Amino acid sequence: MFENEAELRKTTERIVADMLSVNLAQKKVYTDNRIGKEYFNLITPNAFEKKLIAIAVLGYPEQVGVWSYTLLSQSRIAESSMEPYFNEFSKNDFGLIAINPNCLVPDIDGDLFIYQLERVIADISPDKKIGFIGFSMGGKVLVDFLQQRPELLGRTAGLVLIDPTLSNRLDVGNIRTLLDTHTLLIASKGETYSPGDIASALLQIPKISIPGIHGEMPNKSLLQIINFYRQYLLSSKS
Repeated sequence: MFENEAELRKTTERIVADMLSVNLAQKKVYTDNRIGKEYFNLITPNAFEKKLIAIAVLGYPEQVGVWSYTLLSQSRIAESSMEPYFNEFSKNDFGLIAINPNCLVPDIDGDLFIYQLERVIADISPDKKIGFIGFSMGGKVLVDFLQQRPELLGRTAGLVLIDPTLSNRLDVGNIRTLLDTHTLLIASKGETYSPGDIASALLQIPKISIPGIHGEMPNKSLLQIINFYRQYLLSSKS
């Protein structure tokens, strides 16, 4: 068991270091020009060169490398680690970019989420298709972000929402078609409070329910997400 957030961050750093050591992941370093400090996103090798590039947005207050501090605090390192994502996306020749919004300070308002999303998208060639994956608060950020950026929808291969913690006051008119036709919603099953169940009702779209608690959902749904993007590529060729 980990006693505090500092220990969780150190463990996350070790997980990232292990992925870097075998070239499963690489750091893409940026500078936050608003405060003059460097940060990094974690990417698969040659991520920006792939036909489909997925941007993964985790929640609060985690740093890139792990999905869930809750699992990590229980020493469930393998279940929380993002390593399976970097492995599977590379094997399928997809790019994966995991943004790191909480690396400087925990960002409960979402400002660093949006800043990093904008920086990454600016670096992706306009001819590339972008997939979006949002877990927990990251799902909420993506729904709000895409609603405000409808010009990105033509480049969007699909939206994956994993137990997103949405607010009751939603404006989704600009992304209605994306929600209805190219969105995969994963919900935890067996919890009294399932953000995915609530999101399904709020967004008026179906869900796939997977047994387990909130923090288990990203890695439990990985193969469904890979298949979701595979199907997109197959349908775009036909």
